[in-house]
Amino acid sequence: MSLVKEALSRLNLQSFNLCVACSGGLDSTVLVETAVWTGLEPTILHINYQLRGEESEKDEAFVRALAQKHQLELKVVHCPKELTKGTGINLQDAARKFRHELFQEFIQQAPNNRVLLAHHADDQVETFFLQAIRGAGILGLGGMHPERNGIMRPFLNLSKEELKAFALENRIQWREDQSNGQNDYKRNQFRNIIIPELLQSNPELKKSIQIIQSAFRDTQHELKENLQSRLTNWEKQFEISFKEWELLSIEEQLICCKHFGWQAWIIERINSLEGSELSSKIDNSPLFKTKTGFSWNPNFAEITQWEFKSTNVEFLPLSFNKWEVYLDSAKCTFPITQSVATSSDTIHPIGMNGKKSVFNCLKDVNIPEQWRNSYPVFKCGEEIVWIPGVSISKKFTANPSTPLIIRIFKA
Repeated sequence: MSLVKEALSRLNLQSFNLCVACSGGLDSTVLVETAVWTGLEPTILHINYQLRGEESEKDEAFVRALAQKHQLELKVVHCPKELTKGTGINLQDAARKFRHELFQEFIQQAPNNRVLLAHHADDQVETFFLQAIRGAGILGLGGMHPERNGIMRPFLNLSKEELKAFALENRIQWREDQSNGQNDYKRNQFRNIIIPELLQSNPELKKSIQIIQSAFRDTQHELKENLQSRLTNWEKQFEISFKEWELLSIEEQLICCKHFGWQAWIIERINSLEGSELSSKIDNSPLFKTKTGFSWNPNFAEITQWEFKSTNVEFLPLSFNKWEVYLDSAKCTFPITQSVATSSDTIHPIGMNGKKSVFNCLKDVNIPEQWRNSYPVFKCGEEIVWIPGVSISKKFTANPSTPLIIRIFKA
């Protein structure tokens, strides 16, 4: 069996619903053909960026013919021109963002959905140099992962020349993108000029870089494993203290950003938050300052869709968290209902005498003003018994001798 077919066969992909991103070029066409030859029936995704005029239309026609040849499902998407053209737009970044949104859309449709991409070893080496000149740390220098977040790259250990030799041997036709020979972009400059010159003085350069990248990816995995329990806890609490954050290395902070879906510039935002005053001002980040650290919620715009569940329990737990409440059923003389906060609502918080405005409670934990009237609360009749994540009414709380306890928690 050839190395190309073996690269796909050893992944045991038969149990997955696959989508192959195919431009019509050598790499992705070989991936489609190899997938078919190994008994797979992937959906083909072709993105027409509409950037090369007639050539873009010929690429699309080629991929349509390829799908028809193998009777494969085909999805063609035309990238809106306004996303890739205009003042200040980075074409490559915009195109990358557009296609990865499409990939994730497919992956999230079902648990067994996977996207196959045809990146190879030469792409890895180019990525290493591009990340190096940007000053990237181990997360960037590790290059692309063979499998991550539903995306699989079976050809990462194969060179461009190996794919081309396979295509020629098996009479596979493909489309040549003439823009790959133009050196307007950094990647093409490394591909066509810098790396070939470096290889003349060190023919083993590519292998050395692959070894380095593999070591960096192993380090990334170790860092993520060591962080996992904390990430899980922070994800439940929606809060990280500044003390905890400052103990993280920059690589660990970047892993946190990737885990929570934040851009890397959020790190600077967090650093500026620590020295700022508590504020309800909304900016273009998902973060806001609390008394001891910072909090967030990516779903605040859809806060009313938070899901809560209720059950009866006999005993109180040994420890509590702010996203669950234990109420004395005997004190709840009216049904417990979920509502949203209003400016007239008050609560009798544990730890203080008298009552307090719900909006003031939300302000104290720095919930932005624009979100307060959408924040979920729980009522017994007209009285607030719980502000999730914020405060509990002492009038309704259960104690160890309570015979029947109502537990409400964020699912």
